[in-house]
Amino acid sequence: VSYASTAPELSDNTRYDFFSRVVPPDTYQAQAMVDIVKAMRWNYVSTVASEGNYGESGVDAFIQKSREDGEYI
Repeated sequence: VSYASTAPELSDNTRYDFFSRVVPPDTYQAQAMVDIVKAMRWNYVSTVASEGNYGESGVDAFIQKSREDGEYI
């Protein structure tokens, strides 16, 4: 059980069948961030993240979700 692991890779039940988390994966957080950007009608945002899997994965998920929604952030 993890209280802080948000990497989407950990959602793979075929590899981590006994893993459980209490926070949402980065993909859910990224979608919420994209929704906020759209609701506020911002056309420019900057991201600040820590180096490593947690920070970089979060920024990557945010960029991917924004492109999926047709936004180019």
